Amino acid sequence: MDSPCREPLTVNQSVAFFDVDGTLLPPPSCERRFVYWLLAHRIIGLRHVARAASSLLLDFPWSVAKFKANKSYLRGESVERLRPLGDEFVTAVIVPVLRRAAREAIERHRQAGDRLILLTGTLDLLAEPLARALRIDDAVCGRLEQADGRFTGRTIPPHPYSKGKAAALRQYARQAGIDLKQATLYGDGWSDLPAFQLGGHPTVVNPSPPLEWMARQQGWAVVHWSDESA
Repeated sequence: MDSPCREPLTVNQSVAFFDVDGTLLPPPSCERRFVYWLLAHRIIGLRHVARAASSLLLDFPWSVAKFKANKSYLRGESVERLRPLGDEFVTAVIVPVLRRAAREAIERHRQAGDRLILLTGTLDLLAEPLARALRIDDAVCGRLEQADGRFTGRTIPPHPYSKGKAAALRQYARQAGIDLKQATLYGDGWSDLPAFQLGGHPTVVNPSPPLEWMARQQGWAVVHWSDESA
C-alpha cells in the first residue's frame, strides 16, 4: 500500500478511518504482541531488546512520540525475512482477537459504500496485512525505513502518533483528495485528539471518563465496545 487510495474516490464517497490499538484491537497493542511473538519464536533475542533500550536512553530529550517512533529492535533485520512473518503473525494472532463490534462497524461502512482506511501508528509490517485481512482499502501507518534490504530501526516521518497522526492524516488526505470534514474517524485515546480535530465525524471508542466528557462536549459520537472477538 505504497500510494494513497489506489482507486480514486467515487462521487460523494465518504471515508472512514480506523485506529487499531485500543479501537479494533483490545490491549495490549499490536506491536507489543508482535515483539512477544518474535521473542517466543526466537526470531529476536535479548540483544535486540537491550539495543532498543540503549537507543531510547540515548535519544534525549525523551518523549512518548520519540519512543513510539523508535524501532531499534528491528535494526539490521532483513525486510525479505520479516515481511512474511508479519503476515503470519497478523493472521494467527491478531485477526482472531479483533473486537466483534469493530468488525461490525467496518462492515456497516463497507455496506454504505465508504472508503475504508486504517489510521494507526502500527508498523506497516503489521498494518498492511491487517488491512488486507479485513478488506480495508488502504493504511496510513508507521512506515519502517529501509536501506539495502534491511530495516534501519527508524520510521519515516511523520509517525502517526498524536500530532504526527494528524500530520500523516493531512498529508494523506491532500494526496488522495479527501475532504476530512466529511470523514469519520474512530479512535480511543487522548493521542487521537489531534486527528479527531481534523475530521468531521469523530467516534471515540471506550474512552476514559475525562475523554468521554470532552467528546460529549464536542458533540462527538461515543461508543462502548466489549473485547468480545468475532
